[in-house]
Amino acid sequence: MANAGMLTLLLGILTLTLVWFQNRNIRQQLEQRGKAIAQSLVATTTKALLNYDYITLEQFANRAAQDPNILYVIVHDKEHRVAGFSNRPDLQGKKLTDKISYGAITATLPIVQKIDAESGSHPGLDVALPVFLPDSMSRWGTIRVGLSLTPMYKQMSQTIWIILGIGIVALFTGTIISVLGAQRVTRSLGELVWATMDVAKGNFTHTIGVKTGDEVEVLAANFAVMTKEILAHQKSQEQQLKEIQRLQNYTEKLMITMADGLLSVNMKGKVVTVNPAAKILLGLSPVNAIEGQNIAAILGESSQLVLLVQKIIRQPGTVSHGEIEIRKNTESQTILVGSSILHGAKGQPLEIILNLHDITDLKKLEARIRQSERLAGLGTLAAGMAHEIRNPLSAIKTFVQLLPRKVNKPGFLEKFNRTVPRETERINILVEELLELSRIPKYEFTATDINGLLRQSFDTIEESLQQNNIECQQDLQENLPPMVADSNQLIKGFNNLIRNAIQAMPTGGQLTIKTLCEESTDAGNRTTMHTNGKVTIIFQDTGQGIDPKELQQIFNPFFTTKDSGTGLGLPITHKVITEHGGQIDVESKKGQGTTFTIQLPIDDKISILTTPNPGLL
Repeated sequence: MANAGMLTLLLGILTLTLVWFQNRNIRQQLEQRGKAIAQSLVATTTKALLNYDYITLEQFANRAAQDPNILYVIVHDKEHRVAGFSNRPDLQGKKLTDKISYGAITATLPIVQKIDAESGSHPGLDVALPVFLPDSMSRWGTIRVGLSLTPMYKQMSQTIWIILGIGIVALFTGTIISVLGAQRVTRSLGELVWATMDVAKGNFTHTIGVKTGDEVEVLAANFAVMTKEILAHQKSQEQQLKEIQRLQNYTEKLMITMADGLLSVNMKGKVVTVNPAAKILLGLSPVNAIEGQNIAAILGESSQLVLLVQKIIRQPGTVSHGEIEIRKNTESQTILVGSSILHGAKGQPLEIILNLHDITDLKKLEARIRQSERLAGLGTLAAGMAHEIRNPLSAIKTFVQLLPRKVNKPGFLEKFNRTVPRETERINILVEELLELSRIPKYEFTATDINGLLRQSFDTIEESLQQNNIECQQDLQENLPPMVADSNQLIKGFNNLIRNAIQAMPTGGQLTIKTLCEESTDAGNRTTMHTNGKVTIIFQDTGQGIDPKELQQIFNPFFTTKDSGTGLGLPITHKVITEHGGQIDVESKKGQGTTFTIQLPIDDKISILTTPNPGLL
């Protein structure tokens, strides 16, 4: 009994000793293994932590937690929130407040904490490593690896039962086998630790030759696959970074060298991008940075460019193109502005991109060309005036010369009083029309309904149409956009065209008056806009038509194909249309009728012509 007791005591002491030794060795190995895994994760996740790439961190955590002996892998970001939790996406972005989590995120050195069965589903070890920026003491997060102690407890329990069942021999044999097994695992884990240290230093080409046939070999194989994927991902990111840098450099050089101004403003009115050409056009200092400042504070609330930007911000679907005027000290510049909207991934407007092109010299050239045309037309105008005035003057001169001799002749004074005032009135009408053609009128621009003006003109000349057996058909498009125009001047031009049509149909015919709106759309064809659109007005008759040789001269003063008239009606109409920023075109075939087409810009362009251009004189 004493021997049995001593044997039992010895067996118990040996059992306890073996259990303690095995517990210590396995726990040390698990701690080393956990630190190795955590160090590997630190090496692979630092870049993702810096970029707050939570998706990549979640993938790394899930991949590392595929080992059945790993309870979890947790990545905390700089603010101690969960950036990645293996198989627990619901905890991403949250802060863990348990005791173990608090100890992990506050520790400045690697720390190992035991997980009790009361605090989790399985007992284990929580290995935590702080993540610091390279060559810096700035902490950027924490990597935690939870290792299960259940396999260790199971192995210890089996060992105890084997020792107690088989006896001293089994205990001795089991002890030797356990020691040898522990050394084998330790050697493999040591090689794996060295591999993780190489990876942590940036050597992703390290090869692991672990051939144990157990979980350590599986872990080593998974680690090798993970390092290959990290290496491939790193090369891909380096290539993408080079491409981004190349595109950024190209864009910067393009903005600096382009002659046109480029300006982008966000939807809050703050300047995002401006190139040197835009600063010069807007009269800003080339050395002062204006990015981030409000465009209204830079250019002033009354600036036409600021008004355009504010309009687009209020109506993001409206993209305007047109001219604005910018004053620099005493000089004035005309800038052609083109704009577009930069949209986000969900279609929301992000920025207004403005292209500025200086057309001041072009405007001056146009003015010189118009002056040259006016001077070139002086000869034709003088000849026409001489011809038109000579006839009534000849009649007046003849009567004045005959007056002394025939003053007492019966009927002479009656004929004198009838002819001289008539010819004088003819000269007066001619002079009035010339003044109308040549003077710079004082236009009164107001909101105008084109259809209403056409109906008013029709009511004025309706009786003349009926007397000449002319049928008038009106095809007026409803809901035309309003225009800013001088209604009196436009009615005068419309009446001249209708009278011209009546004279072209002496035996009757049909006059068609039609209106329509030409609208423009943005590049994505998403929104229909009136910006740069035009209202088209068509006068079409079925009269005698105009000979092609005469068609090019109908807008010249004093040119007419009729026996009566001064030939100033169409030139006056042409002037009225051009003074409104529009254009008038004519098409005609001899014997088939004539079509006059007028195009007038609508009122929501950038600038409205408020000072008409000079006339022909």
